Amino acid sequence: MPRYDILSLDLQRDDDGRLVAGIEGAAADDAAPFVHQLVKTLNGLKVIAHVDGANVYNLYNPPQPTPAGVRSLTRKLKEMLYGHVFPATVNIAVTSACQCRCAHCSADLFQRQGRLKRADLSGDEIRSIVDESLDLGANLIIFTGGEPLLRDDLMDLIRYVDKDRAVVMIFTNGWRLDADTARALKDAGLFSLNVSIDDADPASHDRLRGLPGCHERAWRGLRNALDAGLMAGVSTYATSENLVSGGLKTLLEQARDAGAKETTIFDCIPSGKLLWRCDLILSEEEKKAVLALADGFHGAASPMGVIPMALVNSPAGAGCFGGFSQVYVTCHGDVNPCDFNPVSFGSVREIPLQAIWEKMVRHFEFGRRQMCCRMQSPRYRRQFIEAIPRDIEFPVPIEALPGDGSFDHDAYDRAMERLQRLENEHDGP
Repeated sequence: MPRYDILSLDLQRDDDGRLVAGIEGAAADDAAPFVHQLVKTLNGLKVIAHVDGANVYNLYNPPQPTPAGVRSLTRKLKEMLYGHVFPATVNIAVTSACQCRCAHCSADLFQRQGRLKRADLSGDEIRSIVDESLDLGANLIIFTGGEPLLRDDLMDLIRYVDKDRAVVMIFTNGWRLDADTARALKDAGLFSLNVSIDDADPASHDRLRGLPGCHERAWRGLRNALDAGLMAGVSTYATSENLVSGGLKTLLEQARDAGAKETTIFDCIPSGKLLWRCDLILSEEEKKAVLALADGFHGAASPMGVIPMALVNSPAGAGCFGGFSQVYVTCHGDVNPCDFNPVSFGSVREIPLQAIWEKMVRHFEFGRRQMCCRMQSPRYRRQFIEAIPRDIEFPVPIEALPGDGSFDHDAYDRAMERLQRLENEHDGP
């Protein structure tokens, strides 16, 4: 039987380290402009490291060219073909346990044990989520918490992810990131990690984290991860205070001098414990200051990359990822657009992740590019955050919110009946 290829993509590095795409098959002419534009975009990015002869552009995407990296490009082709979005990233909170009591914890609302006492996801449940995530097209699996290093089977979970389909990342406070643990993470196949450091000043960081000595352990953990050969970086956030004080600039200098591969600067987002603190949202001028600071470090000769979310989540970047190119699963199985967003579209303990994703992206608010972070958007917050009933547990079912500006009392009653039913099932024999 003769063989007819519709589309074949061959991605290689040339002698200068730049990507070159070869495209063959019946659909090559149609796909070529799209593929070449993707490759052109990648070739315009800073290379922060090399892994097995492949370019690492940031800690959130597979190196190129690799099987997982090429798969990330085919996901984009699939979206073009289907006219439908699929998640590139799935964040999974693998535990509610944590040594810290952070003043700004974004996961706090999802971990509180109220009327409904729920166990953390089991290993089998997480593996099932991973399988469905990969089938949906995800090329990055992020294990978060809580503190993921408190999970006894974390290494097994990392090993479980098919590295030809996706890379694995964790966010950690660094407390348990000793040399042996760092080597074990590397051996398990972890691609990257971010150590969260809130402040350049040790006392301020420890106060914000509610854990004396956390600052020292975080930096030590970063060095251990780098020594183990992991793509290790720092995650922090910009505030009005650390921009004025110069603390953010000092922290970037510390990360660069420590050899961090990358530093991610998140905006200070009103979520979790700070859900109602809209006064913390950076002004446009403050965001411009973040971008200028980040550009100075990212464009420097140092190999460290800098990712300012003030750019990534803006019209000049990718916009809001939530419910468009990423999804978040809480430690109890609820599925939200992102880890900052308290709105849930269902639980993987009741319906498959793929069905929840379809429900989410078919909602009028999601499944499309939004030019800014929704949790910083006055419009989104009016419709979906300020409308949250004060007597409901988090995360909040989408059915319990007005959404389009007209509160659906019947939908709210059904959501509360569901909560009561689950509560009764839990209390039963």
